[in-house]
Amino acid sequence: MPSNIEDLIKYNFKTFANPSRALPFNTRVVAAIKTTTEAPIYSRSYPYPISVAAFVNKEISDLLRDGIIQPSHSSYNSPIHVVTKKGLDNEGNQQLRLVIDFRKLNEKTSSDKYPIPDTSVILANLGKSKIFTTLDLKSGFHQILLAEKDRCKTAFSVNNGKYEFCRLPFGLKNAPSIFQRAIDDILREYVGKICHVYVDDIIIFSPDETSHFEHVDLILKKIGEAGMRVSLQKSKFFKKEVEFLGFVVSAKGISTCRDKIKAIANYQEPKSLRALRSFLGLSGYYRRFIKDYAHISKPLTKYLRGENGHVKSKHSKHISISFDNDAKQAFQKLKNILSSEDVLLQHPDYSKPFEITTDASSVALGAVLSQGGKPITMISRTLSKTEEHYATNERELLAIVWAFQKLRHYLYGVKDIYIYTDHQPLTYALSEKNPNSKLKRWTAFIDSYSPRYFYKPGKENIVADALSRQYMHNLSDDTAHSEISSSDAIKTVKCPVNQFKTQLLLSQSDFNSKTTKILFKKFLRHTIRFNSPEYLLQTLRSCINPDGVNGIFCEFEVLGKIQSLILSNFPGIKFLHTEKLAIDLVNKDDQVEVATTEHNRAHRSISENYKQITNEYYFPEIKKTLMTISKNCKICLENKYKRHPPRPEIGKTPIPEFPGEILHIDIFSVDKHHFLTCICKFSKFAITLPIQSRSTIDIKNALLILLNKFKKTRILVSDNEKSFQSKTISHMLRDYFKIDQFFVPPLHSKSNGQIERFHSTVTEIARCIKSEQNLTDITELILLATYKYNNTIHSTIEAKPIDIINDFSAFHLNQIKSKLISAQDKILKRCGNDKRVFKVGDVVFVRRNKRLGNKLNKVYIQNTVQKDLGTTVMINGKQIHKDNIR
Repeated sequence: MPSNIEDLIKYNFKTFANPSRALPFNTRVVAAIKTTTEAPIYSRSYPYPISVAAFVNKEISDLLRDGIIQPSHSSYNSPIHVVTKKGLDNEGNQQLRLVIDFRKLNEKTSSDKYPIPDTSVILANLGKSKIFTTLDLKSGFHQILLAEKDRCKTAFSVNNGKYEFCRLPFGLKNAPSIFQRAIDDILREYVGKICHVYVDDIIIFSPDETSHFEHVDLILKKIGEAGMRVSLQKSKFFKKEVEFLGFVVSAKGISTCRDKIKAIANYQEPKSLRALRSFLGLSGYYRRFIKDYAHISKPLTKYLRGENGHVKSKHSKHISISFDNDAKQAFQKLKNILSSEDVLLQHPDYSKPFEITTDASSVALGAVLSQGGKPITMISRTLSKTEEHYATNERELLAIVWAFQKLRHYLYGVKDIYIYTDHQPLTYALSEKNPNSKLKRWTAFIDSYSPRYFYKPGKENIVADALSRQYMHNLSDDTAHSEISSSDAIKTVKCPVNQFKTQLLLSQSDFNSKTTKILFKKFLRHTIRFNSPEYLLQTLRSCINPDGVNGIFCEFEVLGKIQSLILSNFPGIKFLHTEKLAIDLVNKDDQVEVATTEHNRAHRSISENYKQITNEYYFPEIKKTLMTISKNCKICLENKYKRHPPRPEIGKTPIPEFPGEILHIDIFSVDKHHFLTCICKFSKFAITLPIQSRSTIDIKNALLILLNKFKKTRILVSDNEKSFQSKTISHMLRDYFKIDQFFVPPLHSKSNGQIERFHSTVTEIARCIKSEQNLTDITELILLATYKYNNTIHSTIEAKPIDIINDFSAFHLNQIKSKLISAQDKILKRCGNDKRVFKVGDVVFVRRNKRLGNKLNKVYIQNTVQKDLGTTVMINGKQIHKDNIR
């Protein structure tokens, strides 16, 4: 075993990359690129600056020499870019990197689901270590051989030459997963015990130097045996403090990387969506060091919502943003916290108790995991839209549940866990007496960890961490309820204080006084004048309602002075603030007079009248009073539409026994072209006959043609078209064909729904034919659409109408009938059985025909019911459907 670092490196010299030799490859793994299409993926090449041509040529030459690429004749192609990287070369110039743009290839590549390690888990497992070594694999991905059949997919062009990779290139979608799997296979028995691997970065940790020599030697041998090479220049050996994955790791704990913190401190205020995303990504990487990061960054993350949330990365630089004052303060606060504080998170010690401090507000959750008052990690997130409406105790309990879920890898199996909270009513939420099923479910989850709860109000709950200079349990009076929930704890509403059952009218005065008044038998109004906070608190304890909402009426200046005092002394009790105090109307006659006057002002809706009245007056059941006035207002009943009409009242109709027994007819008009349309209720077979006009003679001729197509028509259903009601048509149908006519109620086309639905369907089909075949002849369009309709399976009978009309077998007919009965039953069930019943002499309002008069005529006309006929009523000798009555 080597006794020093130099001997250790010499002893394992084969494991380290030699610049004069070609880079070998892992003999155990062959990478593949699985694409979703066999078609070649081609992207045109971009021109690169002539000034970097020498660099590009050298890179290509080196890659060819080392066997990493080879000449190609592939149909695939990806463009190249030249970008800068950290550091300067020997001549003091900026170092460059050759990059292949595989974005189009990645879009067509199937994902490799092999997991990349969680950085928080890696950092949590470095607890008792004191000596660290980090190894960086030389050009990591290039040490993996690429399958020969997939090499053509990595082709790229440069200098009129085309090349493809023989090794796994950088920039491929699945490259990190492929490499992680390869290195895990090599070091699997040591991962988590003496080392951790994150793609091509390896950290070796040990409690002392003696064991560290053994561990480093063991890992280097394993890497060398697999044919992989380590970069000596980028590796760090036997360090008490080392940078790993953007963090500085030491025996004391984990801290931020100074270079990255400097980049955050120098970050200019973002002016585009891309710049904002970049800043939040950079600062968010260190969110574990910032208490309540989600709450602090909320004014910034709001710019990522809505339409901005769907903007792709390549377009985001063109989306301009402008910060408001809240966003500017949040941006500066995040920079100041990270750049001004030397934040240190200690390693967890699993032999000691863990402390969890949770915080919840109306916008975010936060939690701090600590030991002995020193932080291990800090987590936070914003609330969803649904969670924002949770009650205070629900949000507080949600914070605890979420903290256990997020910190499970720290807490699972730990014996002693202490939870610190400033929310005293939470003890009831955790008790068995609470009937809330959601809270019971959450409580059961928390109890699986067997934690202990500690309530520390006010300044007793402050534990300062000298290393991080951040407070773990900061719940002082200055923060009201909690650090992230004080800003909007008491909301201001527009409604008058009169509507609250408990009303607190507060004002500062030279003397203390309190009066209580009972209003409307159930409202309590406490008028409190105070000149000291002690008197205010003492008085409020006897006035507030702990089970309801307490309305506070005071000036904003007074609210600002007393808000934190109220919330810290009455946690869990709900308060709302308003600056509006209306006049109480106690007398019933005064209430009706005010409501009637407001309603008659413009006959507007109940909600609008309610808002107008509550601007000046208040009394209970304002909306109920307005509703009574509105329902009995003749002006409204005659002149206003039904904005929310009731469900249609329908009844059973006869079910035909065979095709043609019941026919529904109507006149269908399109751009001055008229058609007599007919649909068989049994088979759904439709017939469309062009007619010259709506005259009786044209209708008669078309009907004669129509009735010759069916054998035993018994009923003909139509609307109240004059030609259908003419004596000529009625005489012909009754005397010649023995057919009964049924006329649907006027102004109710739904009663002839069979034919109306056909009109809608045939119109849709005709529009599609017109667009597809560019036909312009309307008659041809409608007739062709009817043909296509008859040859399409109908949803009700589940067969083509043309087939039913030509198949009269008994079995087939019984099947169709049962389907018609089933369809009718479903409609009746859906529409319900709530029937309106009218008595003889009832006064009703009947809807007028829109075609008569103009828009300023009355919509409804008052009439008297003569007889209730089920779905219709008899009025003035005419049947009126109940849908047209109010």
